[in-house]
Amino acid sequence: MPTETREKSHPICLWCGKPTSGDRKIHGVEHIFPKAIGGKKTLPVGSVCKTCNHELGKLDKFLKKEHPAMMDAFQVDPRVKGYTRGETDKKRKEKEKTVIEGVGEARHTKITREKRPDIEFLNANFAVTSETFVRALHKCVANVLCNKHGSMTTRRKFKDLLKFVKDGGDVLPWSYAVSFPNPFNRPLIEEPKCFLFSVNGEDQKIISFIHTSGIWIAGSHPFLLNPKVIEVVSETIAKKITHIKEPNTRKSITHFFGFDWSLSKDRVLIGALKFLWIVEEIEGKPNDEFLYLLTRCRFCGQTNPTGITLPREIIYTGNINNVVRYGNNTWNRYTREDLKKLGFKVEKWGNKSLERYMIQGVSIPKENDVKKLKIYNCTTACINCGNVIDFSANDCFL
Repeated sequence: MPTETREKSHPICLWCGKPTSGDRKIHGVEHIFPKAIGGKKTLPVGSVCKTCNHELGKLDKFLKKEHPAMMDAFQVDPRVKGYTRGETDKKRKEKEKTVIEGVGEARHTKITREKRPDIEFLNANFAVTSETFVRALHKCVANVLCNKHGSMTTRRKFKDLLKFVKDGGDVLPWSYAVSFPNPFNRPLIEEPKCFLFSVNGEDQKIISFIHTSGIWIAGSHPFLLNPKVIEVVSETIAKKITHIKEPNTRKSITHFFGFDWSLSKDRVLIGALKFLWIVEEIEGKPNDEFLYLLTRCRFCGQTNPTGITLPREIIYTGNINNVVRYGNNTWNRYTREDLKKLGFKVEKWGNKSLERYMIQGVSIPKENDVKKLKIYNCTTACINCGNVIDFSANDCFL
């Protein structure tokens, strides 16, 4: 859609609101999607000033290298080596086609690809909620809206979105959803293909784009995504793209998305395209007097207190040489007294090593395994997304 008439003659920067000249030589161009992930199309000249283009351009590396799916897509995209800034940059990118290492939250992630289809993923977490990655993803959302409405209108209607991308802050309101492709059988998307949906009126938008790394969904306003919205978007996109054929196999492009990376064990994948909803988890506060009995929301992944608490002095009584271990979480941790009951001589430990051990997942005697409790057909509301969780003892943990 064309931008507003006034904006054509008086362009302003999307991010700072200062007047721009619209001169390509002065301001350059802002890509709607970063070149690092294959973006080609640019915003109208003058939509972003040179200073903001430079400063917010720093987010682009987090989009490329803080999510394993994006890192993997970077390796398989043959166009990437064309975007270089000299011989050093070219060599670096050629090396990353074989071994690419993450940054930020994904700093321990490494993807090695010697000969396809031989791929090794090391420490790959496909539910990234870091501030920098989520901001980078929503920067693309802002650019799509700017391209459609112009910088002036976007600044007026989407203030919360622009503030979050520019300044950062709480990630919880800015969730996203993604449908992953099969890493061994993926289509190459020439340019991210966008879909826009209106929610609760014209000014609230859901933006989805299809990329080699997956089909991504994000919102223009905080707390806009929920399972129902994601399901509707998924069904609509599936209908719109089912006729598009992948050039080599001639299969529908929908055939390539919905890979679950073994995340579906404890999570509901939403809609026809099997979207995974990624929401930052609300952290708990351990209590020294009792342990929280926990269960997990199958939609947003939040660890939830069930409303049932277990006395520490009872739960640790039993055979300490035959234990069941639970994963670490922010709701339950060891106390010094717990460790003493388990036979540890904590007075000989250093403070740092003691603290590290106390926050790992707790172990309790097997005869006290909470999955053996007589709990059937109970419900609780997720503290994160409000979903009603049905649970029995087998769904619980500490």
